[in-house]
Amino acid sequence: MNVLLPEKEKIGKKRIFIYVIATIICILAIGIVIGIQVLGDDVINNLFGVSKLVKRTEQEEAQLKSNFENIFDNKFYDKGNYITQKIENDKEIIYTNYQKERHIENQDININLPYINIKNQRIQQFNEEISNTFEAKAEEVLNNTSEKIVYTVSYKATIENNILSIIIYSDLKQGASAQRVIIQTFNFNLDENKELTLQEVLKKYDLSKKYVQNKIDSDVGIEQNKSQDLQDLGYNVFSRDLESDIYKIENISEFFIYDSNIYIIFAYGNEQITSEMDLVII
Repeated sequence: MNVLLPEKEKIGKKRIFIYVIATIICILAIGIVIGIQVLGDDVINNLFGVSKLVKRTEQEEAQLKSNFENIFDNKFYDKGNYITQKIENDKEIIYTNYQKERHIENQDININLPYINIKNQRIQQFNEEISNTFEAKAEEVLNNTSEKIVYTVSYKATIENNILSIIIYSDLKQGASAQRVIIQTFNFNLDENKELTLQEVLKKYDLSKKYVQNKIDSDVGIEQNKSQDLQDLGYNVFSRDLESDIYKIENISEFFIYDSNIYIIFAYGNEQITSEMDLVII
């Protein structure tokens, strides 16, 4: 008896293509999982063009904010790989060049100012700004013995991803005036030898401008809601104008890069006599 076997079903080209794509996706997924276990998720993120910054939980972000004032240790942390021309070869890229301390009955003063030891016109302008803003005030309060003064200035300086980032924190309480906090920052690309804007930094870290702007609007909005609640209870507290252009990324000048975080600072004391500030961490 003759038995007819069924012909083998031919697999179409479309189905073969789908199988190949599915196999590639599976291999990539397995490779990413293994890569994260072996190399760490930061390395894998960089390979695939994902943001180079560390992802944080809400609790971790809250801890960073509460610890912000403790990072100012007047030290320089260098994690870069760059070539630059120093002014003084026997000194670090950043060092403390002005230091004053006095603790007497009417004065509690502790001043530490950084100097950027790099040959560059814009950097030298920033060194002059530091001197004109903070050193001049320090000399003024040191010569003032007629009223009670508490004045501290400290800084932090880092190089990460070949970006030199410096932040100076100034806290002044003079006589009957309200406490005032002034914060000044400077960010410089050592690879391109130029000052960086926040927009350029976001691009360097593969961050969406829309995402960052939304986070700024949200975080500042939350702080204003808190202020409004206190105002409704009759307290005289600082109020923010959420429609102000100071919150637009293109207008933000005070930001600092440290430990794979971008700190965006709205220091209202830079323009007003207040210690209020908002901190957005990306």
